[in-house]
Amino acid sequence: MTEPTTPPKDSPVLASAAPPDIPPDPVLGAVISSHPSERGRPLLYSAVIAGVISVVLNFTIAAIPEWWSPPLTVILMAAVVLALGWYLLHIWNREIILYERGFSYREGSQTVFFQYAEIRALRLRAERKAYFGGLIRRAVYRFTVTTTAGEVFTITNLYRRTAELGERLNERVDLVLLPRLAAQIERGETVTFGERLSLSADGLRAEGGTLAWEHFAGWEVGGGHIRLKSTAGEVWSAVPLAEIDNITILLVMLRARVISARS
Repeated sequence: MTEPTTPPKDSPVLASAAPPDIPPDPVLGAVISSHPSERGRPLLYSAVIAGVISVVLNFTIAAIPEWWSPPLTVILMAAVVLALGWYLLHIWNREIILYERGFSYREGSQTVFFQYAEIRALRLRAERKAYFGGLIRRAVYRFTVTTTAGEVFTITNLYRRTAELGERLNERVDLVLLPRLAAQIERGETVTFGERLSLSADGLRAEGGTLAWEHFAGWEVGGGHIRLKSTAGEVWSAVPLAEIDNITILLVMLRARVISARS
């Protein structure tokens, strides 16, 4: 197998300006970027909810001519404010900081540090959603991170510049993971890319079937799937992109196989 190459560490693709107010970590190195939680949207949602409930209470319970009406209105409104306050506090103090050799994941007062070498799989998912008949469009991101210890956590639009966060995290993880997976294949091991697709030195396996490399003709991506083609001119298997781990590494390895077959 022709071993795929990875971009050098000083590549412009990986270069970025580090935030000046965050010092380097002695283990993880210099800061690449920081991504605190997105606080504007939750604040707006909370203000709208509190306003709507306040109006409803004023025109319902507060309008009842009974002695218990005013204190009950105050109690209910206080409960709403407390609930919304808990929600804001729950997401307010969160941040992900990407370093040269790893990243930190902070929730409240708890901060966990990971090296990129500790990441076993990264599943990327992005969707474009439309609301109110297409008047409002929004990209929704969901990145699932699985560590070598079996820990799983997700990164969503809760963080600022989520697309940039996913792209940079994916680049750094690939730098470490691609050589490791390529070496596993060279040793005759099978590498899985999720529950439905795996790759070995002999070929591809999906949905219980196997496609030998000499019968592999390429792939195409569209409609939320990757379609693997055989030399017979047909789609051998179509796997949902949302169920594939390390999709960029998979594409690099498939491309290397196609180039190798043509040379």
